[in-house]
Amino acid sequence: MDTTVLGLTSSDLRAAYASGDLSPVDALEATYARIDAVDPQLGAIAFRNDEQAREQAEASAGRWREGRPLGPLDGLPISIKDSVHAVGTPWTHGVRANRDLPHATVDTPPAARLKEAGAVVFAKTTMPDMGMMASGVSSLYGIVRNPWNLSMNTGGSSAGAGASLAAGIGSASIGSDIAGSVRLPSAHCGLVSLKPTQGRIPHLAPSTVRSAGPMARTVAEVAELTAVISRPDARDLLSLPGGPIEVEPSDWAGLDVRGLRVGVLLDMGYGFGVVAPVADAVREAAALLSDAGARVEKVPALFDHDPYAPLDRLFQVRALAEWQGLPEDRRDEVLPEIRDWADGARGLTAADHERDLVAVQHSAAHVAASLAPYDVVLSPIIPGLGHRAEQVGLERARPLAHCSFTCWYNQTGQPAATVPFGTHAGLPLGVQVVGQRFDDGRVLQVTGWLEARRTPGFAWPDQPRDLPPVADALLADGYRAEEWS
Repeated sequence: MDTTVLGLTSSDLRAAYASGDLSPVDALEATYARIDAVDPQLGAIAFRNDEQAREQAEASAGRWREGRPLGPLDGLPISIKDSVHAVGTPWTHGVRANRDLPHATVDTPPAARLKEAGAVVFAKTTMPDMGMMASGVSSLYGIVRNPWNLSMNTGGSSAGAGASLAAGIGSASIGSDIAGSVRLPSAHCGLVSLKPTQGRIPHLAPSTVRSAGPMARTVAEVAELTAVISRPDARDLLSLPGGPIEVEPSDWAGLDVRGLRVGVLLDMGYGFGVVAPVADAVREAAALLSDAGARVEKVPALFDHDPYAPLDRLFQVRALAEWQGLPEDRRDEVLPEIRDWADGARGLTAADHERDLVAVQHSAAHVAASLAPYDVVLSPIIPGLGHRAEQVGLERARPLAHCSFTCWYNQTGQPAATVPFGTHAGLPLGVQVVGQRFDDGRVLQVTGWLEARRTPGFAWPDQPRDLPPVADALLADGYRAEEWS
């Protein structure tokens, strides 16, 4: 099977299906050939959905032959994260202790929408324990590696999605995001993603802070996936009304950004500082908008104190509750760094937890109010170029501490997208585009506008690259390498 079909966009695949030059079965076989060729180096695939996927591909091929595809996703090979329940597939949440759980008997909304649209759900992708790390390290799956540089991390928690898409496995993927978990791997791996307005993309269990989110190589592919999975679903009690978010490339091709109010945020006021190449990428994106007539201004540091401790404790409580729900004789199988971090919540009282909730709500309200003057805000996604593959984060004791530029938009509910914007030292640079609540469409339009105008020549790795780690000075301003020595 000629695996060059994996370099085709979703639009290219649809054209090939319509002409008969390729079929969805061809694309699936090429996808599995690509997995066989590169995934032993990456560790991105948690489960190959061979039997169901072949049935889906054959059914799609029949529809294309008859000229009646179900829509733009019909026949496209799309993966879903381990944490997304889909009938007949395992759900382990990245935890070795869950390895014997029975396969799912229900499709959560994202999986259901994909199947209804005729997509070929070919695999589930790997993730870290409980999704509680911005990293690709798991007690079940081991270390997920970044195809741009195998010694570097993919970010997380949608780690396998990031690695697989960057390596040319599949057209798109569904991840989930509670502190940046679709945006962070996209930054590490050079992808486009969307963390939607909370409730815009239905998911289970309902959550005010966690969203399913699309990931792909281009804004057009993220937009077409968003249009399908953002359809309301009554099973998610927080699902927003109003129909799907439908944005077409034509919506940003002719977008007039004159007068658009754009904030540029390079300093959260706490946590790791931003390294120069990342800041330069954000400034370059802002300059493009300014030159086209947007009203661009610097956003002052968001905080005059460090607000992270209460949010970190909320994450600890979440992890501790999941850890305590495991069989007692398997609890030691959870990744030690996660066990030790979650254990810090053991002595908290209900009153402590309520105070933390209130503190986080106040910080979220402050973020939303500070960014209210802007239509969109540009910022880094991660403060540097990443971290080494074996690390659970830039801080061992707080594995989500370097997520300061992403985590607050889960709390405010605002939509945030990512777009790759060049490379440095062989790794991608990413820019985050944040909008006001319910303004997902404009976020995608601006992201597409920027993608079309970035410096030409951005190219994903054709083959995983076995390279040494980048210099510590490029990982984050203030990063302390001795913690990991």
